[in-house]
Amino acid sequence: MRFRCKRADLSQAVGVVASAVPARTSVPILQNIKVTAADGELTLTATDLEMGLRYSVRDVGIQKSGAAVLPAQKLNQIVRDIRDDEVKFDVDGKLCSIEIEGGQFKLTGADPQDFPQFPEFDEKKAVRINVDDFRDMVRKTAFAVSSEPSRYALTGVLFVIRENEARMVGTDGKRLAYAKKKIKGGPRDEVKVIVPPKALHLVEKIIAEGDEEIAFEFEETQMKAKTSAGTLFARLVEGSFPNYEDVIPGDPDKKVQVNPGELEYRLRLATSMTDDKSRAVKFQLSKDKLKLFARRITGEAGEASHEVAVKYAGPDFEISFNPDFFIDFLKVVAGGRPDVADSEADTKVEARAEAKADKAKGKKAAKEEKPKAPPPEPVEAPSTITLDLRDKLTAGVIRAGRDYIYLVMPLTIDV
Repeated sequence: MRFRCKRADLSQAVGVVASAVPARTSVPILQNIKVTAADGELTLTATDLEMGLRYSVRDVGIQKSGAAVLPAQKLNQIVRDIRDDEVKFDVDGKLCSIEIEGGQFKLTGADPQDFPQFPEFDEKKAVRINVDDFRDMVRKTAFAVSSEPSRYALTGVLFVIRENEARMVGTDGKRLAYAKKKIKGGPRDEVKVIVPPKALHLVEKIIAEGDEEIAFEFEETQMKAKTSAGTLFARLVEGSFPNYEDVIPGDPDKKVQVNPGELEYRLRLATSMTDDKSRAVKFQLSKDKLKLFARRITGEAGEASHEVAVKYAGPDFEISFNPDFFIDFLKVVAGGRPDVADSEADTKVEARAEAKADKAKGKKAAKEEKPKAPPPEPVEAPSTITLDLRDKLTAGVIRAGRDYIYLVMPLTIDV
């Protein structure tokens, strides 16, 4: 195999598929990336057997078609570190020579025949969802899943597709995030699967500039997603997801309307005085006023009290919540993403190489490595959100428009 291509295009492609390379594995070949050159196009493939990515680089000068399996960490580091605009590859068997102006690298790879087969995508079974709608649903729900391995079904996002609607639901048992979007041409028979959050985030990575839709194919144990640039497959999460529609309380007798930005600001101030163990803020409601109260009784003791103007005409009422759960939701409403550590979202292979490259090449070069796919459209935060309450033991329901609902269980401890 022999080809030449733009370093920036190759670096982006390697960085994308490296996300599917396992940090540790008992199968050594999985820590490699398969590179295939044919018909003026490079195809890069990586997998950990549970999920896999295939990504294409076009407009490549191919002198000799073929395939190679190369160590992911070294390949990623090399294509990020070099400054040349163009790079040449010459592969003979398991030996690969990477040539740049004034130097070269030599890598020893593995036999392409030993690399796992990548499942093909069946276009006839495809269900298509708008790119921005997909991104929005992932952003609004994936942060709420459980991180406890013992609650296996709750570690994934419920993905429901009907004839004219798509839904995503994430929950850890203490909170629940539910988002929905209208779609066209959905399946007659409802699709209901539980998808690992990592798989949803990786789908976002293969979205290319100009893509308007993502095609999905669902099988009994697997989901596939396809864009113009790449394909993903992922094993679905097994287990029974709770009936989310039944847990949404109805007929609340207390409705609070509040500006989300102001509520987040005041909650952050009050949170500084919460106890490390209890992590609770008391919501004290009276006519058109919400008072947030927190008390710290261990360590550096103290308390905080902050008021928020609201629209509320119900009786005086008190209820306590974990402020972190509210702040996560309020970040999403403002168009951001919660600071949730997803150790699976990016592999150590990619992280180590990127850190070294950024340090060696400086901010300017690092900036050039940003993905070509355009960012999501800016989200306009609503001027008000609605908090529905019933009693001290029933979940609070926060609504941001008609298509986004968030539930938070109250705390029973006294603040």
